[in-house]
Amino acid sequence: MKIREKFLSLAVPDISEEEKKEVMDALDSGWISVGPKVKEFENKFAEYHGVKHAVALSSCTAALFIAAKVLGITKGDYVIVPTITWQSTANIAEQLDATPLFCDVDVDTLNICSEDIQDHIKQYGSKIKAIIPVHHSGLPADIDEITKISEKHGIPVIYDAAHAVFSSYRNKMIGQYGAMSAFSFYATKNLTTGDGGMITTNDDDLAEQCRLWSYHGLPKDSWKRYSAENASPHVQSVVPGYKLNLTDLQAALGLAQLRRKEDLLSKRNFLVETYNKFFEDSDWIDTPVFQTEHGKWGNHVYVIKILDDDINRDRLMQELRKLNIGTNLHFYPVHKNIYYEKKYPDVKLPASEWLMDRILTLPLCTKYSVSDLEYVRDSLDYIYENRLANKTQFV
Repeated sequence: MKIREKFLSLAVPDISEEEKKEVMDALDSGWISVGPKVKEFENKFAEYHGVKHAVALSSCTAALFIAAKVLGITKGDYVIVPTITWQSTANIAEQLDATPLFCDVDVDTLNICSEDIQDHIKQYGSKIKAIIPVHHSGLPADIDEITKISEKHGIPVIYDAAHAVFSSYRNKMIGQYGAMSAFSFYATKNLTTGDGGMITTNDDDLAEQCRLWSYHGLPKDSWKRYSAENASPHVQSVVPGYKLNLTDLQAALGLAQLRRKEDLLSKRNFLVETYNKFFEDSDWIDTPVFQTEHGKWGNHVYVIKILDDDINRDRLMQELRKLNIGTNLHFYPVHKNIYYEKKYPDVKLPASEWLMDRILTLPLCTKYSVSDLEYVRDSLDYIYENRLANKTQFV
């Protein structure tokens, strides 16, 4: 088959003239760190998700860490997390000297199994200080069941909404659920600021504590301290905080992307539907779930499952790379990562371990066309028909 000349990466950011204008406005203003655009972005994001507070941070990892920190998670505590997730979800528990309790995931949705949550609570009880479900690929987790568990046992929930900027559950934006939600604005996310994150919450005290801990422990940020309207430079730390803020340059990108949200969302939905049609008759590829009875807009990444036992997933990735197609894994089970497998060798999660060698993320972003996706489909067909990624090779 003819190989395309330009490499088709997993995703590229969708940056328009609108984003460039906002960034130039920030550069011309003199505020390029924490300033008025960060505040505007926080306010607009909170309005979009229908919450009282949005706290902008340097990454989703920072958001998860600060959220766990302000809940008081510390040494001796346990935190429930799914194993199919980015390492940050578990890493923040380790960083706070707590212990992550890994849960298996549903094979279809890749979201956390509520039965495993219940099992951990039966075993560890009041030692569990938080549950951190992930909305995988933006598909909302089973929030109704998780809320019941949370309320019954008095365990707060921090939702890892890294993929879920555009997601909703029961016709409410996803940021309204749990004690807090943590979002990502990494370069390949549905809405990008280059890198960055956000915490949403309706709890006044949690929001205040998140701001304190994320900015040196100071009760006023630089905009409030040094702007003409709020000159007050003599502010002292009230807690030993961190430096995890977003900047105005990043917020400028976010503001422009928020204004384009309907267009960005509709493009993603169209491309997802296109992929689904391409693979609907496949007997060796299982397509992802993007909508459930109450949750929708799970469309950050397109994760297929390889059903043919004779296909070597890693070899398939290599063959696709030869055809100038980039792929990825979302995600290798965290409990099978070198550090965690060594520290917690007895963790066995059959569904996730079955998925471990079968999941594959295909290119998806709003800059791609139907012809780009057709090339991916044709390449997969070519590799499969010619047995280029098979474990069994015939001579």
